[in-house]
Amino acid sequence: MKSKKKVMIATAACALWTGPAVAADEATIFSYSFFEGAFVHDDLRTGGLQITDRDGVGDTTDDNFGTLSGDTGNGASARLSFELFGDGDRGFHIVTDYIQTSHAPVLNLTSLQGWSASGVLDAKQKEWRAAIGYHTLVGQKVSLFAEVGVVNSKVDFGTAALVLGGSTASADLGEASGSRTSVDAKLGVRAMVSERFEVTGFARYHGNGDIGTSDGGNRVDFSGKVRAGAGVLYRLNKRFAFGLDYEFGKPGRARLGARLSF
Repeated sequence: MKSKKKVMIATAACALWTGPAVAADEATIFSYSFFEGAFVHDDLRTGGLQITDRDGVGDTTDDNFGTLSGDTGNGASARLSFELFGDGDRGFHIVTDYIQTSHAPVLNLTSLQGWSASGVLDAKQKEWRAAIGYHTLVGQKVSLFAEVGVVNSKVDFGTAALVLGGSTASADLGEASGSRTSVDAKLGVRAMVSERFEVTGFARYHGNGDIGTSDGGNRVDFSGKVRAGAGVLYRLNKRFAFGLDYEFGKPGRARLGARLSF
């Protein structure tokens, strides 16, 4: 009889010991502390950006009006998210990410004197974002999150290799580069659809958007943009995962990368 009581006491003690651990594991199924590195494929959307070359002396006969086309390109990104505090079911986190891609858009020049030229421009597109977020469980396998912060968008123009008639020339268009910092907000959901697969969906307000027009005939400008995105993540274990996400656009931005949770 005493041995049975000892077994029952031992069993109850094990249940008390393992019960909270299981509950905590379920509550923290979604980690908001992680680092990601990814290959990026995206688009430099210029919206028919015009670049003017003015001599500043009032003589418009030598002003060249260049129309820049859009271009897809490749690059890399890094993202760091860190959970500040919470009770497992809900909490706050900070996140920052950086993206850089290289592009070679076509530049078509038309002069008021009647000649024209075309070529390829060396360009780089950069984006840095920093935000604070809130997340909460709405079920054992679904987490909602909201993030708000700032985003800096920058386009660096380099040298254009131009063809004019039968000759070639180069032009440094660095003065047409531009950047802007504005509000960025994201609302999304994470859900486990199986033991290994996690899916994500989000809507994002990107305050800078895309290149829109020439600003004062010299630097690039940006326009606001609302975007949507989705992704899938395959978890190798609790720490390591890899996946693909896509931010819809024309044609949008795709990231293929790996995540380390901690």
